[in-house]
Amino acid sequence: MSSSASSHTSKGTSLILVPHDGTEMSEKALNKAVEFAQALRAKIILLHIVDDRIVPASDTIGFVSDEQPSLEVAKTQLIRILKQGAELMLKDRISKVQQRGIDIRFMMGVGSPAEEIVLIAESEHVDLIITGSRRLNEIFKNVALGSVARRVSEIAKCPVMIIH
Repeated sequence: MSSSASSHTSKGTSLILVPHDGTEMSEKALNKAVEFAQALRAKIILLHIVDDRIVPASDTIGFVSDEQPSLEVAKTQLIRILKQGAELMLKDRISKVQQRGIDIRFMMGVGSPAEEIVLIAESEHVDLIITGSRRLNEIFKNVALGSVARRVSEIAKCPVMIIH
């Protein structure tokens, strides 16, 4: 255990990544990350991923006009609006965490959530990912192999804590 502790002190402060999509489970994950950050004097990255794979054409059509006839341009506009909404949603959470004396910053990504979470974890040299996940009942347990939290736990190179 001491070798693990000394490796953290030699490279600096621990870093915890918390993917957050505004759900109750994301909130529980953030609360757990705050506990860890206080105990370990760690920093937190609060991450929101806009899943660009599920932006439906019907939503995108509303952004198409004579000035911007391209569906791709309309999709880009819609993603920008979703990103702005996410940032507004999470600003008060960031402020509350900062009031507790914890260093926290916000990051945004666009793409497939699990893959983006892992890419950002690697690029930011994260020590731990704390993510929320819904409990699956018996009927869906075998169907839900593609859940974001499970996929992150399978492909991440750092430890992943899944909060239920």
